[in-house]
Amino acid sequence: MRARALVALALSLCLLVAACSGGAERKRPAAPATEPGGAASAKRPNIVLVLTDDQDIRSQRAIPATMRLIGHRGTIFERSFANFPVCCPSRATLITGQLAHNHGVTDNHPPRGGWQALTRRRDTLGVWLQRAGYRTAWIGKFLNGWGIEGRYRIPPGWSDWQVPVEESYLRMYGYTLDVNGRLVRYGSSPADYQTAVLARRAESYVRRAARRPAPFFMVFAPSAPHQEADYLGLRGPDPRPAPRDRGAFAGAPLPRPPSFNERDVSDKPPAARAPRLGAAARAALRRNYVGRMESLLSVDRAVRGLVAGLRRAGELRRTVIIYTSDNGYLLGEHRMTGKKPVLYEELVRVPLMVRGPGFTPGERVAAPVSNADLAPTILGLAGASAGRPLDGVSLARVAADPQAWRRRAILLEEAGALRGLRAGPYAYTSYGRGQRELYDLRSDPYELRNRAGSPGLAPVERRLAALLARLRRCRGRACVARW
Repeated sequence: MRARALVALALSLCLLVAACSGGAERKRPAAPATEPGGAASAKRPNIVLVLTDDQDIRSQRAIPATMRLIGHRGTIFERSFANFPVCCPSRATLITGQLAHNHGVTDNHPPRGGWQALTRRRDTLGVWLQRAGYRTAWIGKFLNGWGIEGRYRIPPGWSDWQVPVEESYLRMYGYTLDVNGRLVRYGSSPADYQTAVLARRAESYVRRAARRPAPFFMVFAPSAPHQEADYLGLRGPDPRPAPRDRGAFAGAPLPRPPSFNERDVSDKPPAARAPRLGAAARAALRRNYVGRMESLLSVDRAVRGLVAGLRRAGELRRTVIIYTSDNGYLLGEHRMTGKKPVLYEELVRVPLMVRGPGFTPGERVAAPVSNADLAPTILGLAGASAGRPLDGVSLARVAADPQAWRRRAILLEEAGALRGLRAGPYAYTSYGRGQRELYDLRSDPYELRNRAGSPGLAPVERRLAALLARLRRCRGRACVARW
């Protein structure tokens, strides 16, 4: 009798252990809505997102420490695209997980753009992560137009808020930060350099956050390498680099790929034709290029400091670090500078690298991805759920099986009727009213020869046009399509 009782007790213990291990793996309980302090929170990673402003993929030579510490020790996504390659629409995609035609922000300024155009502000990434028990911080540039009316109420979803107010993010000196409701003004001393100030604040946040059991999500968003405000009338590099970095790229030549100041644009739609760049425009481009590269050196130091801080705090192994930018930049390609209503490679492609649990060190993924994939990635890592239909897919899924995603089509959007696709080797753009572009990037990586209307590519063009017509109104899972 006693033996049977002992056997029954042992079986009960085995069932209990199985329920607490294998069963829990199969049906993981939902994350608590309040800040957790137990072992469950320790299993979820911290997440740090470094978001630069207007950084094209060619500029990665200015961030060697970032490439070494994140790219080479993590996964590099070689074909990462910004759905709507303009600052505010791109950042709205980050915090909503939606493409621009769904979140509705299609400009940097009202009425179609800026922070003011974003609806359902209580249903964004920060809110979703807080509900899952994460502490959240945004340090650096937010969406354009935030605080422009002189009201500095912290947006829903952010536990720690350190953001340049109004348009002061455009100035490396003489700007104002809203630090959790308190305005802090900075002057013109070397210590006031904006990227360095934001870096110190981000490192301080990591130190404080590491002392607490709950995981954290932090966006570190320096304004570099965005050009400084035009009214400053800078004579030297623009943007201004940190004093210690001035001259680091003084002798570097302005990149001049075959598309630079393109000789013949007669095959392009009228909307994409620009006059050739004169000597003054080329000189301004040169100052801009030097400023962009030198300003990124302070971002590189900031990343190195964040990684070192996470290591000292014992948090590096449980932290996922994502490095990307909101859009690319034109430096004279196709006779254009800055951001224009076009969808050329230099503008739509952005750096993207991820280090941490779930991402293989040294891996390079050629499958196309979009900035609409960032929110699904972060939510998946955090075990959190969204309050909106998400238009992307987790980067972890793409990294786990890149071949399965190599035929994915990426929707690109711009102002008005301008829409496009990246599908396999093809770059397809429709400007409306019959204006379109088609490039085979295998034989024409610089997009010099428009093949739209070419009989040899007619079947491809019909297929791409049909896919674009479907995706330009897609929502949720329907936006993740193959061609």
